[in-house]
Amino acid sequence: MTKRKKARVYTEVFKLKVLRDFYSSGESAWSIARKWEIDPNSLYQWKRRWPIGSKELSLPAETLAKIPMPKPTPEKTAEELLQDRITALEHALALEKMRSRAFEKMIEIAESEEGISILKKDGAKQ
Repeated sequence: MTKRKKARVYTEVFKLKVLRDFYSSGESAWSIARKWEIDPNSLYQWKRRWPIGSKELSLPAETLAKIPMPKPTPEKTAEELLQDRITALEHALALEKMRSRAFEKMIEIAESEEGISILKKDGAKQ
């Protein structure tokens, strides 16, 4: 039986130091992981936890200027939100119409194969 490796525990200070080095050096995540002897997946997790603009990293302005920041997505207006909702509802209606047509076709086929009337007739006695 092989022994399992113990999970390495890093302090937050160490994680932030590695991230500062990663962002300021411009090297790849793999090379930074080798340099600091950590698992590259850990570095990716830390990047998600502390994005480049986070206060905890306190990167110099020059470093922040070098790295392209993602553009914020503009807020949608109420009219755009309503238009999106209308589009979604129209799509749902089209799917429901196809479903209804499929049921009608299924009943039609079943009636022709079995020779019995499945749907109720109008004006049936109660």
